[in-house]
Amino acid sequence: EIVYRENTAQYGILQNGVTESGTVEFGVTSQVYDLDLSTEDDDDDDGDDDEEEDYLKVEEVYVAVGQRISEGDPVYKFTQSSIDKVRKTLTYAKTEAQIALNEAQTQYDVGVLTAGLSYDETMLASSLAEQSYNNTIAQLSNDLAAKTLEIEQLLADIYDIQCSLVDDDYRDQRDDLKEAYEDAIEDVEDASEEYVTNRITAAQAFRTAKESYENFLEQFDESNEEIQDKIDQVYEIQEEILYTQQLMQKDILEASQTYESDTLSGSIAQNTYDSSLTGYESSLKKAKEELDDASQLLSDFEEFIGDGTIYAQGSGLITEVGFSEDEYLETAGVLISYATSDAMTVSVDVSEEDVVTMKVGDSVTLAFTAYEDETYEGIIQSITTTATSRGTATVSYPVVISIQGDTSRLYEGMTADVTFITEATNAEVIYVPRKAIVEENGKYYMYKKEQDAYVLSPIE
Repeated sequence: EIVYRENTAQYGILQNGVTESGTVEFGVTSQVYDLDLSTEDDDDDDGDDDEEEDYLKVEEVYVAVGQRISEGDPVYKFTQSSIDKVRKTLTYAKTEAQIALNEAQTQYDVGVLTAGLSYDETMLASSLAEQSYNNTIAQLSNDLAAKTLEIEQLLADIYDIQCSLVDDDYRDQRDDLKEAYEDAIEDVEDASEEYVTNRITAAQAFRTAKESYENFLEQFDESNEEIQDKIDQVYEIQEEILYTQQLMQKDILEASQTYESDTLSGSIAQNTYDSSLTGYESSLKKAKEELDDASQLLSDFEEFIGDGTIYAQGSGLITEVGFSEDEYLETAGVLISYATSDAMTVSVDVSEEDVVTMKVGDSVTLAFTAYEDETYEGIIQSITTTATSRGTATVSYPVVISIQGDTSRLYEGMTADVTFITEATNAEVIYVPRKAIVEENGKYYMYKKEQDAYVLSPIE
């Protein structure tokens, strides 16, 4: 019995190609949360759950894995209480950094003055030979001693004032007044509108706390002004000392025999002066950097939090949701990850015989098992030059195809048949499968169906 397989002749552009199978892969983009809200106080946690309120808390999650989103869609919403708490903490940290910078600046100014005075005294002592200034020292020593004593007293006063501004009692007083002031503000805001007595009591407490806090800040400013006044006095007295010292310069020529030792003493004095300032400069630089960091963190937080809702920065298919409702953002991490429609690819292995006919940018046709009778267009994105099967009978090379057009119905892992066109006719023709051709005596035939019979007909 002879069995025939029927095919219908086709008409059009005849294409010859290579078909390979592969799976859809996503190009994933992540939207991350990278703010570090940890502070030094976090190391002293006593296990109180209230400490978690120093971090943002998720109130609502608007997306889920597998959902398609568009740029600008809401992703997360945070609780207002956690936003206020973080903002308050960061603002307080910035204020603390500003106070620390002011203190470091004062210490630097005093340190420069002290080191400068020490340097000048050392240079004076090393630049004058003992024989040349003995008589002058005898005449001016009382004046210099008095002025030096006055400078030392001023420096001692400055030091005492500075110490009073940085001791624990002063800090505790400042924190207590500030906390009382903030509590009074909350009490005024929480005072019931229906109870006049409560509002009056809260208002009176607010005024008292405000006056105490403002008086404290005014005293702080007055202390800094007093420090500056004393620094100015020290400069004035130092100028008087320098004038007195200038009277002694005439004896320098008589000490030429000690020039080398004087030069060495001056070099040592300069090194001592530079070394003294290095510590103050380092502290000042560190305080400035901490203030810059605190200011930047507050600015970054405000930019990130916006109106309290985080929105998608791009469009695609959600592949990961990093946080859930009621969760705190205690560490940096991925908010969402999504596969963008313009980054879907299919990877296939192509034999060495066929890969030589291909190049990056060539068009291909894709057919997906999930969607029969539908085709997609693709473009060769890359061809790897390293073989994937060396040492075996078959050598192939990985080829990555970028899927074009609407990919909204595609999912990662879908099976795709990729057809690479290697040859095509320039005009439309009638064509049949190669296996339908029969060769006899150097001529070519094919069976044509005529009614219920199959007739062997020559091909013209």
